[in-house]
Amino acid sequence: MLTNISMKSAKEILLNEDIEPKTTDVSILDSLDYILAEDIKSNMDIPPFDKSLLDGYALRSEDTANANAENPVTLETIDNIKAGYISKKSIGKGQAIRIMTGAKVPEGADAIIRYEDTVYTDKDVKIYSRLEPNANIAKVGEDIAVGEMVLERGKIIGPADIGIMAFLGKEKVKVYRRPKVAILSTGDELIGINEALREGKIRNSNAYTIGAQVKKIGSEMKMFGICGDNVHSIKEKLCLALQWGDIIITTGGVSVGDADVVKDAFKEIGGKVLFWKINMKPGAPIAVARYRDKLLFGLSGNPAAAYVTFEKLVRPTILRLGGSTEYEFTKVKSILENGFIKAGKSDRIIRAETYCRNGEFFTRLSNRRSSGVLLDLSRTNSLFHISAKAGPYKAGDKIEVDLLDYPREHK
Repeated sequence: MLTNISMKSAKEILLNEDIEPKTTDVSILDSLDYILAEDIKSNMDIPPFDKSLLDGYALRSEDTANANAENPVTLETIDNIKAGYISKKSIGKGQAIRIMTGAKVPEGADAIIRYEDTVYTDKDVKIYSRLEPNANIAKVGEDIAVGEMVLERGKIIGPADIGIMAFLGKEKVKVYRRPKVAILSTGDELIGINEALREGKIRNSNAYTIGAQVKKIGSEMKMFGICGDNVHSIKEKLCLALQWGDIIITTGGVSVGDADVVKDAFKEIGGKVLFWKINMKPGAPIAVARYRDKLLFGLSGNPAAAYVTFEKLVRPTILRLGGSTEYEFTKVKSILENGFIKAGKSDRIIRAETYCRNGEFFTRLSNRRSSGVLLDLSRTNSLFHISAKAGPYKAGDKIEVDLLDYPREHK
């Protein structure tokens, strides 16, 4: 078992773990925001025929060659086509057919002129300008050609993608199933959020913070309650959680105290511990194990530590299991507003607030750096990773931060 490893090593270990995303077939409307698990090629040309882009008249462009405001060309109207219908008539010299937007262009026509540019009666239409061939016509296959790749596996499905699938007559689509994340809290000091506080007890907030982080990235989550600081109690809850979840997250019980027994519980159920503790603040206490095809993350019981290690290690794993190939945060260059003097022996992840002003990013580091604080997390929208022994940093320095949320504009 590896212990006291670097954040870089921890990420590499998790990236090298074999993860097989599961797939499921859903109706196309239910596929919104899921990740596509199949390539979709067009089984038809779109549009499937030459169609009119506007309401007007279909005609032969050569008949308008000499048309101008002083000498309009008058064409005989021989038919009227509504959208969804076709004309059995072919346009000859000096003829036109009234046509609606989306209707199939009749045989013989190679241009459409809009109503507003003509003077018309029930029998004829006057044209006052020359039209080029293919004017106002969407050609067959102009948007999508038959056999063309239209949606690639790994794409997050949006509303327009659903429209494309509907156009192709695809009722169901294969997507990556959203991972199920089970959350378990450990600690004799914990009580439910609806319980009255008693001396020595605290409410179980970590499960709700972690649960919200899971939901934010689009995965399913389920809480499996609180268990005491003993291997037997944790094992019972773990066995229940493993029956439902693809990934198990516990909070508390992973440090070096007498009550820190989560790592032992992972082993007792048959899990292989991949590593224990990382050289990082906050979040050094962490145990990660594999049980069959499932990963178990034992996070710190301190709110900020659990929050940070989730974002840096658990979040990418959940996204990978959900079929995503993009699981790293957006990194931006930012101007530091306040300094960071202390240089330590371990990596530091500093919670920060980043905002935009006049096209530039600015970052304000939190001054409350204890791993046990909670209020400060509500103002955090970015993380600043400081490597071991790096620094000091002063106000005005250019730094790089991970964006958890896109920054607001600050005037």
